[in-house]
Amino acid sequence: MTTALPGVATAAPGGGVSVQTHGRVDVADRVFRKAAEQAAAEAIGVDRADVSVDIAASRDTVVVRVQAPFPVPRLDDTEAVRAATPVLEAARGIQHDLHDRLTRLFGRKVSRVDLTIAGATTPKRRRVR
Repeated sequence: MTTALPGVATAAPGGGVSVQTHGRVDVADRVFRKAAEQAAAEAIGVDRADVSVDIAASRDTVVVRVQAPFPVPRLDDTEAVRAATPVLEAARGIQHDLHDRLTRLFGRKVSRVDLTIAGATTPKRRRVR
């Protein structure tokens, strides 16, 4: 991806202002992918290694596809199961949060965030000594 640097305003002949852009910034797609993986892992609540992200970028927008397992409470913990947010509601919230966060992080419009839930993960039991 290529992003133009902000222009530098200079006085133009005749009293006007002219904006000149010098140079450009090239950011590899893998940088956006790694940043999106970390943001998605934090938003979903899973390890970054469990998250897969594809980035489809055009000149003006970015489309992000995220695939990850979804954390659910242990099924033998009835209180946690009752208190849990329904999966679709939680996924919509994560999708919205990721959209906003990635738009700020990338500095460009994220036109869509597709979230695919690829399984479930439960908290690991800790052994008591």
